[in-house]
Amino acid sequence: MVEAHIMKRTIIEVVIDPSHVDRTESPEFRRNKERLKEDGHYKCWVCGSTEDLQVHHMAEWLFANDIDFNKLKAFVEEWDIYGYGRLLKNQPLTTVDDLRCLVVLCQHHHTGVDHEDGNSGTGIHSMTFPAWLVQKLAKDGCDPIPQQGETAEQVLEEVQAIDSKME
Repeated sequence: MVEAHIMKRTIIEVVIDPSHVDRTESPEFRRNKERLKEDGHYKCWVCGSTEDLQVHHMAEWLFANDIDFNKLKAFVEEWDIYGYGRLLKNQPLTTVDDLRCLVVLCQHHHTGVDHEDGNSGTGIHSMTFPAWLVQKLAKDGCDPIPQQGETAEQVLEEVQAIDSKME
């Protein structure tokens, strides 16, 4: 059996940031943020927080000119977290600002970086998808990702304590 331990990785990500216009908030994006609020989805999809909310594009805005919108439509119909993929299935998808492409996240789970713990991240923009997703899927009290203000050593102790109860 492999004992609980701290795993630190340095990942080098090479991505071409394509030429694009300066980002502005489109009228469609503003309308869709309001729709998310009206439909009761304006809380962090990961933790349920209603503080410091931001709306994340599942297909990054800066890649909008490179996106195959038929593939994006198929993706948001498969990963349909709010039900809009099914609801709008018969409508074309032509922009990353489409309601089906948005997910509400708190700042910690969107762009969060804990500078006090060596720049570890909790946001989708700062960690691998499997590690980010476990923050949503972990049992209560068993999140293996150090949250802001927690050290890796503290979380390791918590996970070990839970593991020992399961033995």
